[in-house]
Amino acid sequence: MSFSHPVFLNLLFCLIPFIILLFINFNKKKRLRREFISDTAFNKIGVKASNDIIIVKAILITLSIILFIFALAGPQWGEQRETVDVKGIEIMFLLDTSRSMDAQDLTPSRLEVAKNLIVNIVENVKNRTDYFGFIRFAGISELEAALTDDYNYFKLRVNSTIISPDQVQGTDFLSAFSLAIETLKMSKNKSHIIVLITDGEDQEKEWIKILPELKKEKITVFTIGVGKITGAPIPKRDNEGHIVGYKTNNRGEKIRTILDELSLIKIKDETGGAYFRLTDISGIEQIINGLNKYESTILGKRVSVKKINRYQYPLSFALLLLILEMLISDRKLKWKKS
Repeated sequence: MSFSHPVFLNLLFCLIPFIILLFINFNKKKRLRREFISDTAFNKIGVKASNDIIIVKAILITLSIILFIFALAGPQWGEQRETVDVKGIEIMFLLDTSRSMDAQDLTPSRLEVAKNLIVNIVENVKNRTDYFGFIRFAGISELEAALTDDYNYFKLRVNSTIISPDQVQGTDFLSAFSLAIETLKMSKNKSHIIVLITDGEDQEKEWIKILPELKKEKITVFTIGVGKITGAPIPKRDNEGHIVGYKTNNRGEKIRTILDELSLIKIKDETGGAYFRLTDISGIEQIINGLNKYESTILGKRVSVKKINRYQYPLSFALLLLILEMLISDRKLKWKKS
């Protein structure tokens, strides 16, 4: 047996002073009566309830209170199985992990702010069960997490993402979109969302070729631009992760990575999504609100096992004991001989 609200069981401790007060009150009344009349005389001429009746009534009241407390605690035993609809959204995150995402125009870096955004979205799911997938991409794309509702595992994969020192240069949206479509096709659900998180610097623009297939598969793309339009230099790090300089061009000048919004706006327009600019932590709330407004769909069925509430049993017995206590007369059930 278990309880749905076990905190109410603490009320049982309140019965200790209650029982002590009953005992003290009983002895006090008995002592006061003996000052006026002996027990022998009282039993012969008294018409009030005997000590036995008083004790029985006190026990009935105490037991009823205990049962009321158990009813409040919500006792449960037995299981009930039912099939319920699983409503939510299937969201595939595409996270840019190219060298430019290491720029520090956002604190501590573009990549860290983007990872924080993904984790916040997962932690702010409202009244639904969303399935999340995660792809990291730069010159090539890798599926880090297939669609899952295991949020702890998903967040672990996101938080462990780093920009590897041997990361292939460049940013390829086409590769990321292709892998995302291939993964989403494995789902029976026909409505999907892709969230593309990047600084937008895809120089090849090959992603234009994938737009017809995104429309065909009815995939809505939300694009999130990470960084500031003013840009920032790209750090160079050693094997221990310390900044040892900045990326330069052939003339020895620092290369600045600038947020390219035009491509991201084009993608969202073609797929019916929305574009958000993530320039700091405060922009995360706006993005979360935008996704929460997206209509949920039925993703499947799930067998739910619930424990059966049995509060009515202690409640019924408590009421029965109270009624019984009221039916017991306070007077002796015998007549004096005339």
